[in-house]
Amino acid sequence: MKEELKETTNSMAPTVKEMVKLGKDMDKMKTNTEIIENGMIPDPKQ
Repeated sequence: MKEELKETTNSMAPTVKEMVKLGKDMDKMKTNTEIIENGMIPDPKQ
C-alpha cells in the first residue's frame, strides 16, 4: 500500500497512517441514537 497520498485526496487524513488512525477514532465515537439514549443532545447535521 502506498504510504503517502496526494494532498488533494483527503485533507483530514493525507496519509494512509493518518486514515487508519482516523478510522479507529471514529469507531470509538457514539452514534446519535446512543447519545440520545444517554439523555444528551447530538450535534446538528451539517
